[in-house]
Amino acid sequence: MRKDNLLAKKIKRQFLSINNLLESYFNNLTLFLRNIKKKKLGTNGKVILVIGVSIILFLSYFLLPTFNNKDKIQAEIKNHVLQKYNINISFDDEFNYALIPSPHYISKNVSIFKDKREIAKVKKMKIYISSKNFFNFNTLLIKDIIFSNADFYIQLNDLAFFEKLLKIEPNENQIIFKNSNIFYENKFNEILFINKISNSRFFYDSKNLQNVLISDNKIFNLPFKLLIKNDKFNKVITSSFDSKKLRLNIDNKLDYNKDIRKGEMNIKFINKDTSFNFEIDKNSLKFFSNKNKNTYKGQIDFKPFYLSADFNYVGLSTKNFFNEDSIFVDIIKTEIFSNQNLNAKINFNLKDITDINELNNLSLKIDIEEGEINFSKTNLMWKKDLKITFNESFLTYDENEIKIIGNTILEFEDLDNFYKSFQVKKDNRNRLKKIEFDFIYSIDKKTFNFDNVKIDNFENENVKEYLEDFNLSQDRTFNKITFKNFISDFFNAYAG
Repeated sequence: MRKDNLLAKKIKRQFLSINNLLESYFNNLTLFLRNIKKKKLGTNGKVILVIGVSIILFLSYFLLPTFNNKDKIQAEIKNHVLQKYNINISFDDEFNYALIPSPHYISKNVSIFKDKREIAKVKKMKIYISSKNFFNFNTLLIKDIIFSNADFYIQLNDLAFFEKLLKIEPNENQIIFKNSNIFYENKFNEILFINKISNSRFFYDSKNLQNVLISDNKIFNLPFKLLIKNDKFNKVITSSFDSKKLRLNIDNKLDYNKDIRKGEMNIKFINKDTSFNFEIDKNSLKFFSNKNKNTYKGQIDFKPFYLSADFNYVGLSTKNFFNEDSIFVDIIKTEIFSNQNLNAKINFNLKDITDINELNNLSLKIDIEEGEINFSKTNLMWKKDLKITFNESFLTYDENEIKIIGNTILEFEDLDNFYKSFQVKKDNRNRLKKIEFDFIYSIDKKTFNFDNVKIDNFENENVKEYLEDFNLSQDRTFNKITFKNFISDFFNAYAG
């Protein structure tokens, strides 16, 4: 009984508040009109009066939503968003009505749920409404919805939330996310990476009959644009990924008409075009290409994440890989590979290195395990004279400096021709088969350090002393001339 009385009192207070507001407004309007009647107006005055009254009536109409029952409006908005966009929201704070730039409601601290689990917290939500019939207090025509400063905490299974937005029924409205973040987590709720959204729009393209996503993003400090179109009738998704900083553009077409979805991807990377086919199911993605002289194949397993791939190229330039502004360096400095949940095994075979004629037959073996990049057992040839093997080698990024650290074995196939190539003095041309050493190469500084040199499994004091002096010198960078001089001095030291 007490609860009914409290509810009745609450409704009465709200009604009285609205009634007092209306009464005050119309009393003031009546007083204004009476004052106008007492005064004689000329033509200009009448014009001003008409304009003034028109403005008052205009504002009066657009202020009508302020008198709507907020609890009822909240419930209607919640139901609308759920039915139309399959987004389950909950209002934590009261919301207010605003006119500019167009009629809308504003609510702060809104929660988004998926299967009763909160996946996002939204600091501000705007719900734009149609102004066609504000006299009908029982009907609310919702238009665009804007989520600002939203933080999503999602796992792999939660990606269906965004997928469903691309499958919504056709409508004239759009959903917008501004200045938001997507925190991708593993099953232990550990953050794998963050996707920052500056502006993202979901809408229906009535001309082409497609659901569309346009999004400006940033991941690992690398900005990119994303465009996805879903043709529900033909069950085809087309997408485009564009990153100017990476000089990378990816166009993709996916047919999801069957259980095993098939597609084709075209990649433009540093002005080189590549295409391949792929197949995807609930457990993995397989890709392959046999269209030209460069071939590759691989597979990505989703649970747990694991990439295995083989890439085969006939000719490729490496001159931009180790520049300060290279894509390779940029990717390393994002620390994308530091993720302990990232595991991969990649074999990269390159027959010809086009910008270094002496190097060929590169067999690069990359193992990424729990964030550590290892390329042990990688080998290549110097002409036909020398086989170079990175026996134990790995890549580090520490204190804003990228380094390659490892152990290298040089095995001579044609020692005489090697001596000729570097113009080693005949008195210094000793017979040997193998040189082994440890090294540190700074990609940022382009400097080398050498240590623990063994020639045919033996140390040499003269060589050791020479390399100690080299490591202490200011100039430890190599070009064709300095490298040639280094080789000549090395064998001179070995000859005593």
